Amino acid sequence: MARRQTYHARVRRLNRNSRRWARFRRAVGSVLVVVGSAMAVAHLIAHLASMRVVGALDQLIGFPMAALLVLVGLLLIGLQSVPPRSSRFPADL
Repeated sequence: MARRQTYHARVRRLNRNSRRWARFRRAVGSVLVVVGSAMAVAHLIAHLASMRVVGALDQLIGFPMAALLVLVGLLLIGLQSVPPRSSRFPADL
């Protein structure tokens, strides 16, 4: 009896930890998407307003870095360890 309770407690603890990790991963992903988007908009405004920027080197570094941050953020948001139940067992048609 005690062995069964410890097993279920361990499973609950693992589920709780995986939910915490998923929540943290989504939060970090959202922050990266916002930062990358802000970086892209700032670079776009700086280049369209003819501000004094380094030039081609700034474009080659700024825009790809913004795209990379957005991409990594979207990947972190979209990653799921287990697909939703509805997609694991499709209904018979």
